[in-house]
Amino acid sequence: MQHTLTLKPRKIQWPTLPALARLRRWRKRLANRRSLRREFGGASPAWLAHMERDIGLEPGDLQREMNKPFWAE
Repeated sequence: MQHTLTLKPRKIQWPTLPALARLRRWRKRLANRRSLRREFGGASPAWLAHMERDIGLEPGDLQREMNKPFWAE
């Protein structure tokens, strides 16, 4: 007597569309932060100080922002 083993493939459940949309927004935000921090990193200290005064930030705020890891808000 022969026994045949049959396996039913499991249905793969992909993330829902809202979850994918959230991931895309998150990736876009990370890329934007990385880009801004890179731009600020190439700026002169005098320009950074001027920008901080112009937008009402405390001295050193932009420097601290540039030194954050890309995932930190």
